Amino acid sequence: MKIEVMMFAAAKESVGSDRITLELEQPATSGSLMEQLGQIHPGLKPLLPSCRLAVDDQYVPDDFPLGSHHEIALIPPVSGG
Repeated sequence: MKIEVMMFAAAKESVGSDRITLELEQPATSGSLMEQLGQIHPGLKPLLPSCRLAVDDQYVPDDFPLGSHHEIALIPPVSGG
């Protein structure tokens, strides 16, 4: 199953794009997506524990089931100043 993930801020800088597409085996969960992101983009690995995954504009737990129809965004921590 193909999943497109929108990237923001430090995650976007790390992967060099505002969107990436991954191929996930079914059944896929938000946790398996995060794990694969770290494997495919090692620069993201240190950032991932602080990131949240949003599916259809809602933060989701690691066991949330994913489908190719979902809008998915990787939300890194926000830094202020």
